[in-house]
Amino acid sequence: MTNILKIDTSLRSGISGTHPHGSLSRRLTELFIQQWRENDSSIDIKYRDLGQDPIPYIDEEWIISEFGYAESEEKAQQRLKLSDELIEEIQWADVIVLGVPMYNFGPPAHLKAYIDHLVRMNKTYSFDITQAQPYSGLIDDQKNLVLLSARGGHDFDSADAPFANHVEPAIKTAFNFIGIKKIHEIAIEHQETGGTLLENSILAAEEKTRTLVRNLQTKTTL
Repeated sequence: MTNILKIDTSLRSGISGTHPHGSLSRRLTELFIQQWRENDSSIDIKYRDLGQDPIPYIDEEWIISEFGYAESEEKAQQRLKLSDELIEEIQWADVIVLGVPMYNFGPPAHLKAYIDHLVRMNKTYSFDITQAQPYSGLIDDQKNLVLLSARGGHDFDSADAPFANHVEPAIKTAFNFIGIKKIHEIAIEHQETGGTLLENSILAAEEKTRTLVRNLQTKTTL
């Protein structure tokens, strides 16, 4: 059995092609799950919809609890309970399917809030100042992160415009840091352009998604 954690972050609640003004990133995450189920109905899925049910931002009380300055251990545990749950979900998953729209060159703010709850010393990474590389990820490096994104513009991965894309680089940096190295990226572009360019981009991304599912299921990239 494969454990899949599906995370959507789009503020659009519907799915493109099914609902008016629906989300393209949700369209890809839904396709990924549908394709996987076609060949493996025994998968176990956990789901987080950060777009409709966002994670609260960390605050001063959270920082105090995380770094051991809370008034009591009980208070600290209570404040960090959600963070612990989110980390347990990542530890449980074999495959993490993350749907992310690009908002003003970067990921949604609520995804950053989610990542802040994941990156914790002695939970998801260790720090040893005596080592040449003091930081080490503690999450199993055999997990796969599938990053399915949607953008209004295009050519954000080209050599001419790497500075304009803060979606994949930011997410990859954080997940690499905690130990997840197997990261697969698929993106839909031309949402603002529309027309044939958008249609072709959707078709290409959907075909790449189907191919990735087949590869992961046959363990060619696991």
